[in-house]
Amino acid sequence: MTINRTLAPELHNISKPEYIKPNELSLDNSISVYAIDAGREEMCRVDFVFNAGSWLQDKALLASIASAMLQEGTNTRTGKEIAEIFDFHGAYLQATAANHQSVLSLICLKKHIATLLPVVEDVIKNASFPEKEFHNLIARRRQRFVVEMEKVKVLCQKKFAKALFGEGHPYALNLKLDDFDDVNIEDFKSFYQKHYNAQNCEIQIVGKYDNEMMNLLNKHFGAQDWSGEKAKELSYDINPNSPELIRVEKTDAIQSAIRMGKIFVDRSHPDYFGLKILTTLLGGYFGSRLMMNIREDKGYTYGIGAGFVNNPKASYFLIATEVDKKYEEDTIKEIKNELNRLQTELVPEDELARLKQYLTGEFLRTFDGAFQQLGAFKNLHNFGLDYSHYNKYFDSISAITSNDLQRLAKEHLNVDSMVTVVAGS
Repeated sequence: MTINRTLAPELHNISKPEYIKPNELSLDNSISVYAIDAGREEMCRVDFVFNAGSWLQDKALLASIASAMLQEGTNTRTGKEIAEIFDFHGAYLQATAANHQSVLSLICLKKHIATLLPVVEDVIKNASFPEKEFHNLIARRRQRFVVEMEKVKVLCQKKFAKALFGEGHPYALNLKLDDFDDVNIEDFKSFYQKHYNAQNCEIQIVGKYDNEMMNLLNKHFGAQDWSGEKAKELSYDINPNSPELIRVEKTDAIQSAIRMGKIFVDRSHPDYFGLKILTTLLGGYFGSRLMMNIREDKGYTYGIGAGFVNNPKASYFLIATEVDKKYEEDTIKEIKNELNRLQTELVPEDELARLKQYLTGEFLRTFDGAFQQLGAFKNLHNFGLDYSHYNKYFDSISAITSNDLQRLAKEHLNVDSMVTVVAGS
């Protein structure tokens, strides 16, 4: 069979991808288990999710250091021994801490799960917080913080977050150098004991799981031997600065970092999907307005972007870039020009069609693979949403018009309502 290469392939409309929804199960002690049967390989990922994020800490560093210390040793194993076990089995164990949750992730071949789950159980239930490793970890984090604080983009983001949320808010990136000197190992042990228990845990699985794996999870994590109290949610008020230009001085800085934005709508707002699309048009992909103007046309920067940062307690809109300091004022001027263009000019149909093609492709990528399916579930689960949320977004991409985008820009992207922070010399 010969292929006529003078004819373009036939085009087809893209349909919604398949959502692989989790089965909702529970262990004997009522720990919720969300299990997604996805992927062809004989491997799995098991996430132990704890209510142990920085939102729940009453002192800096508690959540992040307590999470990192899980793998530094238990009552019966050293950190080195724990690492060697997972290395030998070609497995991966990682602890991460975020604003609201801490997660211990196990990725391994299914055939090794029976060998590795007892070690994970030991890590979660019997972390010993060895003092030497604790102080070494604090020293490394302190040094990394010192290095990061020399970067204008870090200084700018910290000031921007504080301007949006106010002093002391967990989203305000409040960590200071003095916090590394004000540490007591007993505070971290107390945080661990209070939050790493069955009442603050749920388990999420993706991959080739079966009844045998569920029985193993129940054996190691379904008993009453690690019961405790459910963590109580703390409440924080948002106290933003008045919209204005805020400067952060960094002597001898070659570049200037720029952050511009505002507190934005949450996922339940009727304009959420339209604003997500509008933000992508403005600065969410390589062909966006900001990239084509400020990078491609003006050459002020290697990269500039606009995004929607979603958190369970508050979301915000952000434009971010780093430029040579001599282009700082011109860059801010061009950002404002692009915001004003969205309010005064209709988006051309060819540009809108290109944007829709990009967004549809990115939407499909969200579900392309087993781990992506787990990520898609987390994206809903952490905000109390169901899969109809994705259907609404998919439909919004095809239905949105240039008039819709202009209305949204007028109502939500007024530059006078935004905080602008510049860090540099």
